[in-house]
Amino acid sequence: RIMEIEAEGAHHKFIFVDEAGFNLCKVRRRGRNIIGQRATVTVPGQRGANITMCAAISNDGVLCHIPTIGPYNTERLITFLDALKEILIPPEERGLLRPGMTLYVIIWDNVAFHHSRLVNEWFAAQPRIMMQFFPAYSPFLNPIEEFFSAWRWKVYDHRPYEQMPLLEAMNAGCLAIGAEDCPGWICHARRYFPRCIARENIQCDVDENL
Repeated sequence: RIMEIEAEGAHHKFIFVDEAGFNLCKVRRRGRNIIGQRATVTVPGQRGANITMCAAISNDGVLCHIPTIGPYNTERLITFLDALKEILIPPEERGLLRPGMTLYVIIWDNVAFHHSRLVNEWFAAQPRIMMQFFPAYSPFLNPIEEFFSAWRWKVYDHRPYEQMPLLEAMNAGCLAIGAEDCPGWICHARRYFPRCIARENIQCDVDENL
């Protein structure tokens, strides 16, 4: 479907959206130490609240990221989409659809609240924003998975349980990812397109492929 949209006359920009959670108990699983000695790290005794980050990336880099305590739901997702629209479309162009205007395609997974009535109504009211869904069990097609992998390492680097609050570390981790990284992740995901079209049986190992 992405390739079909690209073949159309209008200019489209693809935006990849997903959510990922974090808490203070998540730490690096590998480390370095003197040979023969175990690498250790101090972690808090309490895991604290889960914080979920919803983010959007494109070939232009990280467009928007909004953290929230607890999981994302339909109401919080609508708030995120409103913020993303403010970034994408200037005020004087909102509600308009003219020849030559860029159309935005939000691509995300099939989680239930992405299909909710309020979300569908939101997209119906946006003439320049549409959505497409990834097939089930296909994280290798979603470049934002690689963004979240890099983002988690950035959060670890800030040692949120020692140097700064977790929420600040999460925001700092997003800001530390350069705009030049996102096109590479998108290009890497597109390498699977021919294999998917050929109906190959793709066994995706997250550590190896992402």
